[in-house]
Amino acid sequence: MTAPGAGGRPDGDDDEGRSPVDTATAPEAGPAEEVLAADEPAAAEKVDPEAPWERLSWRMLLVYPLGMLTRLLPLFLVSLWLGSNRSNYWFEIVIVSMVILGGVLRWLSTSYQVGRTHIILRKGFFSRQVVTVARQRIRSVDTESDLFHRVLRVSIVEVGTGRADSGKSDAERFRLDAIDTALVEPLRDELLKHRRALDPSLSEEDEVQWGSKYGEDIAQWKVTWARFAPFSFIGFGVLFSLWLITWQMGDMHDRIMDLAVVEGTIAWLDSLGQPWAFVGKGVAIWAVAGVLAVITYAIRYGKYALTDHGQLLYVQNGVLRRKHQALDKARLRGVEMRLPVYLRMLGGGRLEPIMTGTKKGATASTLLPQAPIKDVRRVAIRILGDPTPVTVPLRRHPWKAARRRITRGLLPFWIVAGLIVLVRIDSGPSADIWVEWGIPAALVLFLLLAADRIRMLGHALLPGMLVTSHGSWTAKRTILEADGIIGWTVTQSVFQRSAGVATVAAATPAGNGVYSVMDIDADEAWALAEALTPGITDVWHHDADPGGRVSPSLGVRRG
Repeated sequence: MTAPGAGGRPDGDDDEGRSPVDTATAPEAGPAEEVLAADEPAAAEKVDPEAPWERLSWRMLLVYPLGMLTRLLPLFLVSLWLGSNRSNYWFEIVIVSMVILGGVLRWLSTSYQVGRTHIILRKGFFSRQVVTVARQRIRSVDTESDLFHRVLRVSIVEVGTGRADSGKSDAERFRLDAIDTALVEPLRDELLKHRRALDPSLSEEDEVQWGSKYGEDIAQWKVTWARFAPFSFIGFGVLFSLWLITWQMGDMHDRIMDLAVVEGTIAWLDSLGQPWAFVGKGVAIWAVAGVLAVITYAIRYGKYALTDHGQLLYVQNGVLRRKHQALDKARLRGVEMRLPVYLRMLGGGRLEPIMTGTKKGATASTLLPQAPIKDVRRVAIRILGDPTPVTVPLRRHPWKAARRRITRGLLPFWIVAGLIVLVRIDSGPSADIWVEWGIPAALVLFLLLAADRIRMLGHALLPGMLVTSHGSWTAKRTILEADGIIGWTVTQSVFQRSAGVATVAAATPAGNGVYSVMDIDADEAWALAEALTPGITDVWHHDADPGGRVSPSLGVRRG
């Protein structure tokens, strides 16, 4: 099986153009699972004649239109604003009618069956679709509910099978939107019955009270965690979106800027002179973004809880849109501690799982949102079952790797310094203060970031485990099981070759697909891969080769 990183760029904080030096693939890599998306005749063979066919809750006839109309609300607002002098509203009436008709057709055409060996979902009115899933391949039963769902006491249920989930289209997903909330727990318990049988540690009492509301609590959301929200980009994203909306509306933007508090604040800051006016406006924008970040963080992660159910981990979060996710430990290949410098300064971090079958992305299946670093480490140790990968000191990389952190870290400084000089040339002596304050401040900032990147750079080899760390602004400490690695790639840029270092990328079907050890000594590159995947370099060993020759890459002796 070809490693995902073989023909692409390894994950990392270096952005130089690279060319693969060499690639090796681990043996015995199994194929990915697939969920069967069948037509009517093929699915008929899997129908259980004794099991009844169920419909979605009739209350989805209210939930679906309300949800669709809420998403279409900006369109309605623009239509009403542009046509404020109209005497008819046929456009709005037609849209609402189509949404209601779509909900009725969806309810009439959707049915599902929970059989002894398969679960079957039939959906689609004009284009009929049938999705069948073997019950033995079910790995998770996730639930989701927004405000309208909770008010009407219905929930969305999605059945997951592991590896194939991240690559499925919406038509192939076994997703019930929506069923009565009272039926969710019995349905989940029934579908995950075979998973409980795989865990010999479960007692009879566990069998009786096996449900998502039972289990051992690992972590729960605390209000104090919201202090980390302003030190993220969530608030700036919300603020930018609001600014675009008000700017498009024209007079709304002008009204906000004409508010007495806004005008007074800007006038007071301008009276301070440069560079304090610039710094003060930046702090004011950050304060507004921080308030929005706290609100967004509380809405997104409020009610968060992580519980352990033997073979499964349950993650729930959200206030307005509540999600319940089941993560199968059998698919867990490690964890990644996200430790960006702006969170570490406050003693915070985030924890992400490295699992097969999860969607790629920063927060696709977050185990722990922004939280104190002690809680991040505690949860990581609890999930891994071993404190060593989390606490082990990392092996530092050679000085030439540290030198690259400095030279690369100063590249943005030269860009900033050049821009300041251009402003000085264009504006004249009035911009001297930017040269006096801006260039030294930028130099100190980027030197501190380079020093932090040096401090975070390192790796450790443990029995059956790879631990690697790099970065500063997006720093992360990755803990990856060796059994989950299916291939290795060693790459060198032109600058890395001159420095005698290389990047070793471990390919895995879990998480982001590729996890890298940055700027390791080139002579140790393939030795690292051999240590974790014995026999991976045998492809270069030939009896006819003279002793002492090296492989096409680095660090592997032939003969």
